Amino acid sequence: MKKRIEEPLVCIRTRWKEKKIKGAVVGLGVIWLTVMAFLFCHWKLFGREANDGSAKGIVQWFCLWGFGVFGAVGWQFYCLFLRKKWKIRRLSLTKALLFAILMGTGMFWIMEWIYNPNMFAIPYQYVAISICVSAVFFLILLLICNSLRLAALICSVFYFVWAVGSYFTYLFRGLPLQIADLLDIGTAATVAGDYDYEITLHMVIVGVIVISILTCMYTGRNYKLARTRMAKVIIRVLGIVLLAGGIYYLRSSDQPDNWGVSVDGNRPGDSFYRYGVQLCFIQGARDSIVTEPEGYSAETVEETVKGNKNGESKAAIKDGMDVQPNIIAIMDETFADLNAAGDFAVSEEVLPFYHSLKENTMKGNVMVSTLGGGTGKTEFEFLTGTSMRMFGSTYSPYVMIGNRLDVSLASTLKAQGYQTCAIHPFIATNYNRQITYETMGFDMYLSLDDFRGEDTKRNFVTDEVCFDKIETLIEEEEDPLFTFCVTIQNHAPYNDQGYEGEITLPEYSDEEAEQYLSLVHESDQALEGLIRDLEQSEEPTMVVFFGDHMPGLSEEFYQYIFGKTNEEMSFEEYQKYYMTPFLIWANYDIPEEEGILTSMNYLGAMTLETAGAALTEYEQYLLDLKEMVPGFSGVSYLGQDGRFHEYESGGQEEMYLTLDDCVNYNKIFDKKNRLDTFFFWDDKR
Repeated sequence: MKKRIEEPLVCIRTRWKEKKIKGAVVGLGVIWLTVMAFLFCHWKLFGREANDGSAKGIVQWFCLWGFGVFGAVGWQFYCLFLRKKWKIRRLSLTKALLFAILMGTGMFWIMEWIYNPNMFAIPYQYVAISICVSAVFFLILLLICNSLRLAALICSVFYFVWAVGSYFTYLFRGLPLQIADLLDIGTAATVAGDYDYEITLHMVIVGVIVISILTCMYTGRNYKLARTRMAKVIIRVLGIVLLAGGIYYLRSSDQPDNWGVSVDGNRPGDSFYRYGVQLCFIQGARDSIVTEPEGYSAETVEETVKGNKNGESKAAIKDGMDVQPNIIAIMDETFADLNAAGDFAVSEEVLPFYHSLKENTMKGNVMVSTLGGGTGKTEFEFLTGTSMRMFGSTYSPYVMIGNRLDVSLASTLKAQGYQTCAIHPFIATNYNRQITYETMGFDMYLSLDDFRGEDTKRNFVTDEVCFDKIETLIEEEEDPLFTFCVTIQNHAPYNDQGYEGEITLPEYSDEEAEQYLSLVHESDQALEGLIRDLEQSEEPTMVVFFGDHMPGLSEEFYQYIFGKTNEEMSFEEYQKYYMTPFLIWANYDIPEEEGILTSMNYLGAMTLETAGAALTEYEQYLLDLKEMVPGFSGVSYLGQDGRFHEYESGGQEEMYLTLDDCVNYNKIFDKKNRLDTFFFWDDKR
């Protein structure tokens, strides 16, 4: 008995003298002390409240300590001090495939358990496909790294970060993490810094399990696929070829049903729950690839535009006016009229000034293509006249094609002698704006650096400050001015404890909703200040004002104002999420109209027509198209019957939309055969 005790002690003392062992113990000690401290700090996550009143969380907490922590530490102690030294072993192909399947299953569990509350409702075929995709990804890493340990580490960390990022992205803006977010990581990182992050029970459990497995692997036997230099080269080349082949397959697969996966443009979050995060992310990436529309040719586009009813640009100056008016376009961040969307009690009217405007005012609602985020999509539609309909729901135009967008309201008005200025009091590079605005033809771009020291609310520059800047530009500029201003005051999140708003909800408790409504109320007041000042101005000026999207508030609040859950809403009812208010006002006589319903891609041409500016043949084409299809966005179209329709539902309007795809493809992607005289204004015609 004494000998049995002494032998391990001798082995421990002998091993401890080795530098590698000391280094491993220090490293593992730091890891496990951090994990233990983290578990103690977040012990409340495992309480009854986190598990619907059951003791399940406490059981999970003890299991993590017993198996995840002490089990892993015990195994690592054995491997470092008591077991015989293991040499590097070669991993056979059979074992490699087995590990790939195990890792694929584990990665599917990591993704869905953290992100998806409906993971156990995913049909088995999509579970199988997701596991296969993860397994192939791990196998590629294994071939390139030639190390089971390293491949497992990279794969686990990648999927864990992906799952957590997806969870918080959906939590904050109601939209899942998509390919465009990765392409514009700078914007995502900037916006992400404004939110408060609350760790969930599932994140803790997955994190501890992953750490346990990885640290056990790094103290256990190491496996490699190849040992000789030539064999290493061969498997790494094979891994790169497999990676390239996988990307090519995902980009250009011939499968007509795309594995049966489709991302619903109206409810992308539901699709991610239904099919799984991984498959919807891949399908979204595939949808982001713009292909030539069916039946497209430059000749087809030319025939289409020849059928344009008017075909010629209109007079540059409105009858009875001797100067061109300033045109002030304001896209107000998250400006929406929730009381129009649903009837609910508020302490005072949220948008009294907007509703009071009648004289020299055209107003109504405008269809948008995004909800809770995606500001760049809305301004793209307004400035270019191109609807998000021709792109996938994950597409971010400014990020992906910003250097192609030279046909815009700015280029049209600049050709007519206007000074053009874009304003966004935030980070200049967000959504690739600095490149896009220059391509569009803006002479100036005022960003956050031009607003240093100005008044802010919740660390965002106020609407009032933005509007004061616009008034200053009007006073200083001798030429007619076209300003496009994207405000920032009302940006999410709506949980700033230092902000005291005026609007409260007497019959419902939701602090975030109250903060949002108060901010929009202040936007309405700032708009009143701008309009009152311009009424006194001798310079003819037109203002077009609209919101970019509805706010990403809680589903419970929307259920309260709509009177039903999202699942209970019909397709037409759900379109309330994709409408914002707009108005066109001038300090001179213009037609007066209320109750207009249009779409964002038409609003720019409508603004030019109302201002009496010259229209390109393309802008006149948009006004003619509006008579055929009253409105359309990335999620639905408004038929001549006054109802909203899903795409490919067989409506008579869809043939015009197909032709419109061809026109926009010629405008943006087929520069070699582009009909420039159709898209650009020429004062010599």
